[in-house]
Amino acid sequence: MSTSNLFRWSGLAAILGGALLPMSWILRFLFGVQRPVSGTVEFVGTILLIFGFIGVYGFQHQETGVLGFLGFLLTTISNCLALGECWLQNGELTGAAVVLGPLVGITMLLGFLLLGIGSWKANKLPRWTVVLWVVGGMLIVPGFALLPILVVIGGVIQGAGIIGAGIKLWSSMG
Repeated sequence: MSTSNLFRWSGLAAILGGALLPMSWILRFLFGVQRPVSGTVEFVGTILLIFGFIGVYGFQHQETGVLGFLGFLLTTISNCLALGECWLQNGELTGAAVVLGPLVGITMLLGFLLLGIGSWKANKLPRWTVVLWVVGGMLIVPGFALLPILVVIGGVIQGAGIIGAGIKLWSSMG
């Protein structure tokens, strides 16, 4: 498979993951849909985001520098930790989820901030996508601790940025 096709597929993964993850939080926090339904949507969305961000980083890796690489690394770690948290917690903040939850938040926020800086510098993605990643993350992280509606609002904002980056990958590699 050509590199162009791999970028296109990762763009599609970013589009789907960028839609599914906020959808899981809308189901959970606005409509009260409990796990396993909301958790399954969250789990699938997170897996897709891992593959999506591999493409996002690969598309611009030469231009993002060290900060972009560290951001990609932290974002990937955050998504992997989120998979563990989603799988383990069964909707309750108990056991390993007590440790994983804050780690997901810290690595996610730092990851999107650093990847955002690197992506801004690379200037290969629309700038608004990068801004939405960071703004969304700044709402999501405190939202889990303080006010769940912030998770939903931040998730929709961040998801829109991820979808935008995915569309860029999908369309530019055609």
